[in-house]
Amino acid sequence: MTQTTPEMLQISPEYYAAKLPAGQPAVGTMPNERLPEGAKLPLMLQELEIPRGTGTFTLKNRASVPPMCMYSARDGFPAPFHIAHHGQFALHGMGSIVVEATAVLPEGRISPEDVGIWKDEHIAAHAGLVQTIKAIGPGVYFGIQIAHAGRKASTPTPWLPGTDDAKPYVEEKDGGWPKGVVGPSAIPAAEGHIVPHELSIDEIRSIEKAFVDGAARAYRAGYDFVEIHSAHGYLISSFNSPLSNKRKDEYGGSFENRTRLLRNIVKGIREQFPDKGLWVRINGTDAVEYTREDSWTIESTKQIAPLLEEAGVDVLDISSGGTVTYNRFDLVPGYQLPLSGAIKDLGLKRMKISVVGVLQDGTEHEPTKIGLLAEQSLQNGKADIVSVGRGSLKSPNWVELAACNMVGVPTVGAVQYEYAVASLKRFQFDVSEKS
Repeated sequence: MTQTTPEMLQISPEYYAAKLPAGQPAVGTMPNERLPEGAKLPLMLQELEIPRGTGTFTLKNRASVPPMCMYSARDGFPAPFHIAHHGQFALHGMGSIVVEATAVLPEGRISPEDVGIWKDEHIAAHAGLVQTIKAIGPGVYFGIQIAHAGRKASTPTPWLPGTDDAKPYVEEKDGGWPKGVVGPSAIPAAEGHIVPHELSIDEIRSIEKAFVDGAARAYRAGYDFVEIHSAHGYLISSFNSPLSNKRKDEYGGSFENRTRLLRNIVKGIREQFPDKGLWVRINGTDAVEYTREDSWTIESTKQIAPLLEEAGVDVLDISSGGTVTYNRFDLVPGYQLPLSGAIKDLGLKRMKISVVGVLQDGTEHEPTKIGLLAEQSLQNGKADIVSVGRGSLKSPNWVELAACNMVGVPTVGAVQYEYAVASLKRFQFDVSEKS
């Protein structure tokens, strides 16, 4: 594989911007003149003002692409693949996009193919990605998830041949780091996985610094915001949950102690970057309530949410699961909406709520009309932002399709595409009867 360089990842934003017609509305929007007569602008297509540190930012719509691991980097460097991957969402009008889990330390990667931001050499490559995506999709709010995999690190890339039959971890001879897998306690993520090294206090504080340093590199690269990954059983999430955290010191035991790692990272980033965007993805629940074990639940999330708002978090992104393999969900469309709805019901004054989880399709009464469930979720006050992951992989033009289902016409598209698609009308068959 050829080593990615910043030059490979950069297309001049000045060139792209110079070619756009003056006053061209942003892709993914629905100007009044485009809206059919009598149609009401869906909430999903309306702008949303969100906090950004000491200021605010206005999202052009409320549809977001969540972080999704692609396992396509080398030595942490984003590859040309990432331009095409994120570019398709920007080109078709998603309001915000979050780059996949990006490791703040090399041993914090989930797999050897994960994206990273643990060294200054990564900055230029990320900057090229940012500049290109923001040029392709003017107005997109582009962020990056910073992460540490913890006890789920050094695992195989899931789409590689033979992964299902392989060991659940990558050995050192194959590019893994089994001796570098760490956690709050010496408890493996699942049967057969590596028993992680239990972190010392000094090691924990070093990781806190690595998150702050990773955020600094991300901001230098031009990302609009960073999202701290505190979900799915990765390092921070594993500290939060009593299922994986059995410590007896200041980072274990009580709720305050178990969440100290997350709160310290938020504090460290906010102190250095008071005016930058800062999101947190968190588990709404570990989803093991049926076992009656002491675990992270929606009550835990309700307890942490006001603290994160007070600490300066702009958006709380609700997901769940991943801490243990025996979690249980009722996997129906929108299955995490009760979790985000519970946080919305707290009446937080500043922080906005995003939610993910099979939101791409229609409602129970109109299941084939994509976009209707997402719109219903916003209308019912379950979230402020809807995140569509695998649905956007299947249909990168998800926003446009959803708009067609809701109001009968697509959102504004890229001028290059709209011009070409309009010309197809010349080739439609005349099906009227011939005399």
